[in-house]
Amino acid sequence: MSNWMLGAVLTIGILFSSACREEEMTPCSIQDKRLVDGVDFYCGNVVDLNRMGANLDYARIVNTQFNSVTAENIMKPAFLHPSENLFHWTEADQLADYCASHSKRLHGHTLIWHQQLPPWMLNFRGDQTAWENMMREHIFQIVNHFKGKVSSWDVVNEAFNDDGTLRNSIWKKNLGSSYLEKAFQYAHEADPAAKLFYNDYSLVINPVKRKAVLSFLNSLKAKGVPIDGIGLQMHLFNGFPENVEISNAIDEVWKNDYLVHISELDISINPFSQALDKAPQEELVRQAEKYLYIFKTYDRIHASYKFGITIWGVGDRDSWIRYFYNRADFPLLFDDNYQPKRAYCKLIADL
Repeated sequence: MSNWMLGAVLTIGILFSSACREEEMTPCSIQDKRLVDGVDFYCGNVVDLNRMGANLDYARIVNTQFNSVTAENIMKPAFLHPSENLFHWTEADQLADYCASHSKRLHGHTLIWHQQLPPWMLNFRGDQTAWENMMREHIFQIVNHFKGKVSSWDVVNEAFNDDGTLRNSIWKKNLGSSYLEKAFQYAHEADPAAKLFYNDYSLVINPVKRKAVLSFLNSLKAKGVPIDGIGLQMHLFNGFPENVEISNAIDEVWKNDYLVHISELDISINPFSQALDKAPQEELVRQAEKYLYIFKTYDRIHASYKFGITIWGVGDRDSWIRYFYNRADFPLLFDDNYQPKRAYCKLIADL
């Protein structure tokens, strides 16, 4: 069969495949190959147990395409520690059991943050010693509970402002900058085997913030504080940042002797909130190229610094961008019907 005839047959097959959306002309299905088979590092996603139970397509993708899991909300303080003397373990335990039974790594997100805090924590009163005891109890109880089940933690999340200064959170107000050091120490005491991360946004696009974070963490590591890695959240746009900025940020982190976790990856195609009812084809092509660049750039760093890449959402309908910004957007590897998009197919074909 000639090449052009073979191409025609394949095209016809694709267009009539029930696994593909006509407007995207998706050239693959999730039955072809697993995403994790194309890389030598952990490839993960953020998981919502309610969606897992309610949607077979969502569950099938999580089951087959990823080998690492991050809890979307159920390990954040407001959910897991709703009252001072009450921990709500049920859903997080179910997720831990799921990961254990499906041979998936579980990454804990997040212990200390300035958002999604329970009211009792926001209204806590006491001197510095009382605050230290409260924070230690919070961290120690959670990390110890999941010891041997959660292999790594985002210990502190988003502690820096864009100008490189420390955010004036309740933790800084009551404990000063030493709260970061104490948080990592308490987590290490609770589970010495767990990998411990600092996680933040804009570290790729903002070199001022990135250098401030690295300088601060380096000073803690020099004192013996157990900090294993840095999470680069990477909520990106199709055209921003430039690819060279992405590679520079990744290189700067691992060359400072930190594990690199691309911890919250998605790529927006509608940052200016245009009125869209579907994703434009040209933007899906650009999105696919950017996903591939990130995966290939990450793959070339030294193996000992690869913690993994975590996509922040399964299908476009699950994306935080839609409800947080109230706009149409299509930032993930699978569409609203959990069918593969160009980005997924590009990764499958070229990794």
